[in-house]
Amino acid sequence: MKKVILAAVFCFFAFVSGYSQTKQESIKELFKVMQTDSLMAKTFDAIISGSMTNLRGVIKDSAANAATNVMMKSMMQNLKVMMKKMIDEDMVSLYDKYFTQNDINAYIIFYKSPSGQKFLKVTPDLQKDLMNVMMTKYMPEIQKSIQAGMPNKE
Repeated sequence: MKKVILAAVFCFFAFVSGYSQTKQESIKELFKVMQTDSLMAKTFDAIISGSMTNLRGVIKDSAANAATNVMMKSMMQNLKVMMKKMIDEDMVSLYDKYFTQNDINAYIIFYKSPSGQKFLKVTPDLQKDLMNVMMTKYMPEIQKSIQAGMPNKE
């Protein structure tokens, strides 16, 4: 009797771990279909590019600009390594935590569809345009609000 119970428990855990592995594989497939690594890389590239443009306006010394370029390239390489680890490990765990297998399957179907592919294609441009709107339309107001809340230097 004990052997039967032990075998049943073993089969149950083997089934559960097999299901979990299948779900994690599905999540990785979703990330591939969503082009998650490419979208994140484009986002980081845009952030770095914007930062470099802002720094060039502030830093007038060519040697300092060159040093900043080297530092930013190194930082970008480190970010790409961290980004890959985050996608492969942390994001898989988080998606596993918050989405069911059926959710993941539905997202894969959507992102493989023409509408899903269009969504993926326009997302970087959409984010870039949204960032421009935020910086030009809302940032001056935020800056005024921050300055209004700061104590006057007398």
